[in-house]
Amino acid sequence: MERTAATVPAGGQAVRVLERAGGQVGRLDYQVCHPCQLGYIDSIAVAARWQGRGLGREAVHTALAPCPDYKWSTSRQSSQGRRFFSAMEEETDVAFPPSSVRCPHMLLARPLAGPIRGFFASSGSPRTRMGRS
Repeated sequence: MERTAATVPAGGQAVRVLERAGGQVGRLDYQVCHPCQLGYIDSIAVAARWQGRGLGREAVHTALAPCPDYKWSTSRQSSQGRRFFSAMEEETDVAFPPSSVRCPHMLLARPLAGPIRGFFASSGSPRTRMGRS
């Protein structure tokens, strides 16, 4: 999987989950600030018929991979989100508090100023797709 740095410091990034035909079935929107070593997950969603297949889990792993020692937080979590992030905490040893901890770089950055990565849901194998949705 190809990884590139955000074009704007702490700019928004996304991981898109695509079906083989190219249609989007899930998405994770997040920000990473390398100088502050912070990550923030703004939202994650997987279409209902694709849930339970590990796609959200794979999207989180894709976002975390280039930032192994960073501190992460999320936006406010639904009850389903709390269960998901609790499971991700156990799996990754990374805390995902719903505290919205964002640094000044993140607050000043434009949404989706960084790359969009993606993988195909049907195969489960990571693939990078650059571009905007």
